[in-house]
Amino acid sequence: MMTDTATNLESPGAEAHHDDHAHHPTERQYWVVFVALAVLTAVEVVWSYLGLDGPALVLPLVTMMLVKFVLVAGVFMHLYFDFKIKYGGLFMWMFLGGLLLAVMVYAAAISAFEWHI
Repeated sequence: MMTDTATNLESPGAEAHHDDHAHHPTERQYWVVFVALAVLTAVEVVWSYLGLDGPALVLPLVTMMLVKFVLVAGVFMHLYFDFKIKYGGLFMWMFLGGLLLAVMVYAAAISAFEWHI
């Protein structure tokens, strides 16, 4: 009988609060993302010193930048974990769709300029 009263003393939202935090990244996942970001940054720096010009330089750098952005937004800002629970990943797909649209508009604007190689 004492265990019943002890469990009833918790606030009504405590169980939901625990469930909500159960889906956030673990410490190990944070470290994996940290290492991935560090490696991608190192590759970006090396890539920028290869002496490439034009699209051969820019396209891989933009791709790596987008991967890093999705990692930071999805994991460190908890977008992937929070919205996956509530909306089945709908928000993440909408977020990525908006990001893709922004990159396409940016690429269209950049292509309007002449490349002097």
